[in-house]
Amino acid sequence: MPLESEPRLRIVGIGPGGDLITRQAQQAITEASCVVGFRPYLEMVRGLIGERQVVSTGMGREVDRAREAVRLLEEGDVALISSGDPNVYGMAGLGLEIASRAGLSHRVDVVPGVTSFAAAACAAGICFRRSIAMISLSDLLTPWSNIERRAALALELGISIAFYNPRSKKRTWQFRRVLEMMDERVERLDRNEVILARNVARPDEEIRTTTATDLLENDRLMEWVDMSTLAIKIGDGVSRGSALHNSAINLVGVGPGDPNQLTLEAEKIIGESSLVMGARRYLGIVDCLVQGKTASQSGSWPERTASRLKMAREEAAWGGRATILSGGDPSLFGSAHRITKELPVHISPGLSAFSALAARAGAPLVNDTVLLSGLDDNALPQLLDSGFAAVLYNIDAPRLRMATKIAANRPCAIARDLGRREERMVVQPGEDVRFLDGGRFTMVIGGEGSNLDGGRIITRRGYQTKYSY
Repeated sequence: MPLESEPRLRIVGIGPGGDLITRQAQQAITEASCVVGFRPYLEMVRGLIGERQVVSTGMGREVDRAREAVRLLEEGDVALISSGDPNVYGMAGLGLEIASRAGLSHRVDVVPGVTSFAAAACAAGICFRRSIAMISLSDLLTPWSNIERRAALALELGISIAFYNPRSKKRTWQFRRVLEMMDERVERLDRNEVILARNVARPDEEIRTTTATDLLENDRLMEWVDMSTLAIKIGDGVSRGSALHNSAINLVGVGPGDPNQLTLEAEKIIGESSLVMGARRYLGIVDCLVQGKTASQSGSWPERTASRLKMAREEAAWGGRATILSGGDPSLFGSAHRITKELPVHISPGLSAFSALAARAGAPLVNDTVLLSGLDDNALPQLLDSGFAAVLYNIDAPRLRMATKIAANRPCAIARDLGRREERMVVQPGEDVRFLDGGRFTMVIGGEGSNLDGGRIITRRGYQTKYSY
């Protein structure tokens, strides 16, 4: 066990931009002696850095940043900055891997952040009710054959896909290829739909809705897509609503349960609201922030939703500001779609449960990942065989037993009531898991190149294809 006085390396997710940074991330930066990061990301948190020592590098210098962050542990606490979430194409895997080689992985913490795809979905009014895959189209670290195979499988299974790094100045044909794959499979126009989110959560954010067919035929729109753009292919089980940047009615993600994991935007909205509504456990998370009235409705899901909508409309009509709380992130596998279908609201993204669990487990998800609501025991083996990491939400003990058999040789993290007093969590190979009693669980299955080291899951991101380290 590390001594209390030993310096810590914190790999910090700062979210996609703006006030979508958590208090936990802010604290990790302000407590550090040195802050290390990619120059544009350091600019995003310049106000927090102050007079601290800064080590900045340019594009393609990820290994150098991780090495320097580990070396600087000799001098004090270090914050290694990652945009979005460190487990989603971020620095978590590389930082832990290099620290592990130096025998220092026990002094590394991963601080989760709001993911870009969740922020984009909230801005577009999208709720995923069944599944969502994250695939990077950059083949600098992953062979294109692997990327194309995973994209084809996700399309075949009707899974929504968030495409990261779709198009750079030199790498242009990969995005066109996946659009052609979508176009070849189109059966109805709405199954061809693509959301483009550029500079999400930043001052120049822009959200466009189009189709794969239109993108292939519109060179100007295609050229508009760049490395700051996230493209979301709409699959099965997606609910569409209306989202506003400013509204008297807000839907706010409160994260997995730790008040320090609320975003600054969530804190501000809740503090300025004259009425805050939600489940009692969500109200408990934000209790210290609430200045107005609170209400926790009873009854079935439809009854509670109808009551919250009625009260929100009435509060707004009187000139007040109403906030409805949602667990985790509103775009993922919750009841938020019941709200967004009924009226336009401002949707404030929250830290997802999978981000919090992945951070506690180490770096299980830094390559392509699929999130599933429940267990599809027919799809899961195919997804794992193609190299995806996987997150299963809301599965009971019998389904969990089945999932651990499917993932027998993969490192897994399994949790119930994460961030609460009743929390239970294990990190083990699937075949060794015995924590299966009662309740509902979230399960993370490490992806290709993942292994267990000192109770943490460390995943190679593929940097060995570019660097000798």
